[in-house]
Amino acid sequence: MTFDARRIVSATSEDVVKVYDKAEGRQWDCGPGVNIEEGSPRAAAIERVRIKDGYMIEGRKDGVVGVWSC
Repeated sequence: MTFDARRIVSATSEDVVKVYDKAEGRQWDCGPGVNIEEGSPRAAAIERVRIKDGYMIEGRKDGVVGVWSC
């Protein structure tokens, strides 16, 4: 879990990161597992996450690094 001035992000060994907006009081998922169709292969679990100035970086167990704007 980490945070910046506006958002809190949390990775719990899933293929998505939970994003919480402190200012608006809403929550959403971000990451490779958001729009996976049933029966499709799942992305590796996310182990590390950081957010700063609206950009989130996540590292997965298989070595893939994702960069997201949120």
